[in-house]
Amino acid sequence: MKLRPGRGTRTRTQRLIGALATAAAAMAVLALSTPAHAGAQTLLYTNGFEGNQLYAWDHVTGDDAQAGFELNTGTADTGQNNGWLRARQGWAREGTWAGIDGITRNSSCTARIWVRPQDSVEFALRVWDSKGTKLGETVPRLYPSTYYLSVATPAWSPQGNTNVFVEAVISSYDGTSRTVRIDGLSVDCTT
Repeated sequence: MKLRPGRGTRTRTQRLIGALATAAAAMAVLALSTPAHAGAQTLLYTNGFEGNQLYAWDHVTGDDAQAGFELNTGTADTGQNNGWLRARQGWAREGTWAGIDGITRNSSCTARIWVRPQDSVEFALRVWDSKGTKLGETVPRLYPSTYYLSVATPAWSPQGNTNVFVEAVISSYDGTSRTVRIDGLSVDCTT
């Protein structure tokens, strides 16, 4: 191998690898020293029916439907407690207020709840502001499962609200009994 003056004994490939390694190290230092920017995901609210959280839920029904809580029965997704909704000829709802302080008017939020359907059912997860304006909704068709399934709304804007009402609703008007268990509500917002 012939050496050129001033180049030492390193080949062109070795010099290229060294330059790339130096550049990668510099980029890593810059990335670690750069502060986080807007757009970070922030979990703002959770309610899993545990302890005092249980008392934040209301349950309203129409016709022959029912709603309630199961405490220490082994049916919860996480923790010890969960809610349930049952309808045969009517509708059932459980809902709670979610405080989402620390967001901006332009934030984007998502509500999520874990659902274990006992029967085939149309399930609604809705988010409302204090004036009764619907901010977000998803209405998936769920099928019987031995596991809890995640149901989440599409992204919605809180429109400056720092307190929103989140509800889980089922209905049945054909005489078929439909039941779901619910647990682990969360509201996540990106600022």
